[in-house]
Amino acid sequence: MSHVVIDLKASLKTFWRDKSTIFWTLAFPTILILLFGAIFSQSSMRYDLYVQNQDLTDGKATYWSDSLITVLNSTNAFNIHMVDASVNGTDYALANRLSSMLIVPSGFNTSANIALYTHGAVTANVTFVYDQSTSSAPVVQSIVMSIIDKLNFELSKGVEYFSIQDLTIAPKRFGFIDFFIPGVIGMTAMTTSIFTSVSISARFKQNGIFHKLATTPLKRYEWILSRTIYNVLISYLGMAVMMLMGMAIFGMKMTLDAVSLLMVAMASLMFTGLGMIIARFVKDPDGADAAANVVTFPMMFLSGTFFQLSQMPQFLQTIAQVLPLTYVSEGLRAAMIFGQAQQAILNTALITALGIASIIVGSLITKWEED
Repeated sequence: MSHVVIDLKASLKTFWRDKSTIFWTLAFPTILILLFGAIFSQSSMRYDLYVQNQDLTDGKATYWSDSLITVLNSTNAFNIHMVDASVNGTDYALANRLSSMLIVPSGFNTSANIALYTHGAVTANVTFVYDQSTSSAPVVQSIVMSIIDKLNFELSKGVEYFSIQDLTIAPKRFGFIDFFIPGVIGMTAMTTSIFTSVSISARFKQNGIFHKLATTPLKRYEWILSRTIYNVLISYLGMAVMMLMGMAIFGMKMTLDAVSLLMVAMASLMFTGLGMIIARFVKDPDGADAAANVVTFPMMFLSGTFFQLSQMPQFLQTIAQVLPLTYVSEGLRAAMIFGQAQQAILNTALITALGIASIIVGSLITKWEED
């Protein structure tokens, strides 16, 4: 047994010295539990529903339009957001990339009264505007339809007085896979750049290569530029593979323009700089992957790559707004799916500024002589 104890002690020491093993064994499951627990542990999931009430009299909601909105609010299934009646509802939904919106048209109250009087000879219609590329829209749609059905049943025991018409704001050629892949492209640029920067820096430190590079004509900024260009090229390669696979297998259709290409390049620049900053505090290759994972995994799950931000608790949505991957994914979707050039350019400009800042900071704190 003494030999067993000795070997066991050696194995335990090896485990505690291997930071990447500790991460995958202890930290990674903990992060997953915390993230998914925070997202899905709420006893009742509430969805964002934008409502535009065009049926007004002297600026006030009519009886039936107000009654419908009150019923929607009473279900506790929605966070109701009222939209100004003066704007074009579908244009507003498209411009703001809303998942779900209910439009109560002008004359709804009159139609409802006629429907009741004629016992369903006509119906009072509302329009459900949705983005079919989002995963929450079908859920919201089913809840709204069940509410309409319940109103009909309570008023008439099944005669249809109220009905709902569907209107998709996302072009029919786009589906969830089109929405999903730009997020994965952004995520790949992040993981490629951060992991490459952190792992190479840690390995070069351990092997004394940085110290040797300091004695060569190679300048530090030249080495950093080379690493950045490498990460950009690898990110482009991953982007091409994912798009080709999406088109070949899922029939995906999206636009590839200069803005989306620039976004991927600037994302690689930014995450390369972030990787260099992380690498400054990593002493050996064993801890490199763990350190990179601590940064990348929260961003993967909190930046809207796999889940819509609207499906997360409010405090997680607030966190997502300060994560750079959120703006990378949203910018790529704006450019490649929705054709919203202004939003794509704004996001790209933000990521460019963050990229320049991070690469400068990363360059300044990378000291070959000290390593």
